[in-house]
Amino acid sequence: MTGGSSPSLTKNSCLCEPEEDVNAVNNDKTVDEDAHIQVEDWRLHKFQSPIELTHDESIHHDHFEPLEFHGHWDEGGDTTFTNNGFTATLRFQNRELPFLRGGPLHEDEYVFDQLHFHWSEDDHSGCEHLFEGRAFSMEAHAVHFNKKYADFQEAHDKQDGLAVVGFFLQATDNIDNPCFDKLSSAVVDIEKVNSTTTVQSDCLTWIKEVAQCKGYYTYQGSLTTEPYTESVTWILYSTPIHVSREQVAHFRNMKSTPCEQHNIKKNVRPIQTPPTHKKLNVLYARSHRSSSPGAGEK
Repeated sequence: MTGGSSPSLTKNSCLCEPEEDVNAVNNDKTVDEDAHIQVEDWRLHKFQSPIELTHDESIHHDHFEPLEFHGHWDEGGDTTFTNNGFTATLRFQNRELPFLRGGPLHEDEYVFDQLHFHWSEDDHSGCEHLFEGRAFSMEAHAVHFNKKYADFQEAHDKQDGLAVVGFFLQATDNIDNPCFDKLSSAVVDIEKVNSTTTVQSDCLTWIKEVAQCKGYYTYQGSLTTEPYTESVTWILYSTPIHVSREQVAHFRNMKSTPCEQHNIKKNVRPIQTPPTHKKLNVLYARSHRSSSPGAGEK
């Protein structure tokens, strides 16, 4: 989720230049060899993300209020799509920002900050979270910050600071998802690092059907990229959104360096294992209460 991961994906410098010695690590840090990152030791004492979700091992909870999406598929304002050298990031400007309410968020409102994607070299390992041992082609993260804080920067290190909604995408055939095409077709315009294009303001309609499902998994975890703070209420929908292989392939053409010799082929963090002395509670939430008119689809 937001930020960077491996040096090959986050440095806006050419990989043909000499790289920093990865073995020169400060004594107060632990190296996560799998992710090629440095993580301050204190952040490893709780629950890091991503994790594997298992339905039978989750705690079933049938009494949450409905999770409401407000404004996520509205039209109006400006919408930008940017290649930051690590992922493709979507942001809204000049409009009232969408927000989340209800579900595991209770009375707090969480304001939309950005949406970005994770993918890999193939169509079978591009997501960060696993579901029942299965990996999907991509994972999209809609990042929100608690309205009680001014913005993402102020919220990201607070225990109740962030809520991230995760969606799985599965490439199954050569039939494009027409709603997702509003973004996938725009990727050709942001292949260069730090390039930005504009897209249609209603470009999130491809998540609408899944977002209206009453069942989702939720747990308290961390950002999956720097600074890895454990401030995230994760909300994950296990039903994959079907897209075409070509739509996913567009993302792998994005460049990770200014010299344009290297593509962003993989930007996923490996599964994190909770400490043995602590139990991570994953809730499977289903709302059996009738939603108010328009709730969850505004």
